[in-house]
Amino acid sequence: MDLRQLETDILGFVRRAYPKIEVRVEPWPADPKRPAVYFTEAQFATLYPAQRYHYLRHLIPADYSDRHLTESEWFELAPGEHPEDLEYPDAELIADITPDVMRCLAGANVFAALDDVLCPADGLRPRQQCHGDYRHARAALLARGFREDELFDVLHVLMAREPARQWSPDLEAAEALGSGFPLPRWL
Repeated sequence: MDLRQLETDILGFVRRAYPKIEVRVEPWPADPKRPAVYFTEAQFATLYPAQRYHYLRHLIPADYSDRHLTESEWFELAPGEHPEDLEYPDAELIADITPDVMRCLAGANVFAALDDVLCPADGLRPRQQCHGDYRHARAALLARGFREDELFDVLHVLMAREPARQWSPDLEAAEALGSGFPLPRWL
């Protein structure tokens, strides 16, 4: 398929969710036979690249992706970013640290804090919506003494737990039920 047609099609799929997104498709410098798809969107500034990819991937129909994008390289950028600026987790490291991170999260009552934000037991505060961007988890972690420089690994542990969960920390807490954690009130 022609690269301009790919660009037009992809833009058509993602524009409803991201009206100001820019999409550029060109030969990938590392292998010019493969297309590189560059997405640039201001809303990506607060998201990790893996989250950006996840959101975009679900906007493009699977059959279209299977037919036209399997050999492509994607770069999900915030304005001013370049592909070499993107930081991705080390999958082996994330797998290795997952048990320890989950114990730390449990010990710091992070899931209980999320429970209290997403479904306050007292009924006096409004229930907060989960946006799938970890804003509530980030706040809970920082409030419990986690450092900003630790959040990358901690949040990627949660993202790696089960991608089908759409990376919602709400559902991460639900999984904890199998580990003896109390049932979240918002389930």
